[in-house]
Amino acid sequence: MSEPLGNAAEEALRLLGAAQEWVRTRLDDEHLATGTPACTSCPLCQAVGGLRHLGPETVEHLLDSAASLVAALRSVVSPPGGPVPAAAPRVEHIVVRED
Repeated sequence: MSEPLGNAAEEALRLLGAAQEWVRTRLDDEHLATGTPACTSCPLCQAVGGLRHLGPETVEHLLDSAASLVAALRSVVSPPGGPVPAAAPRVEHIVVRED
């Protein structure tokens, strides 16, 4: 069976590792990210070239930094108190009596 799920940073690290492996095994013989002038402006070639040359330590450091940034943003965005109280109903119940 598959490995248990980790936190977002661990899962992102696994995904990036799998992407790096895929790029190394399948695209090394292809004509992607060859360094030609066309490849210097192509976003796909830039991404493939970057994946080929990143080390695992660099990826882990980048993901740790991203996780810290997300935690900081979450603390700024989330309300300071507990859960947000439910909003008042937008309709008013009116009792209709027949006299």
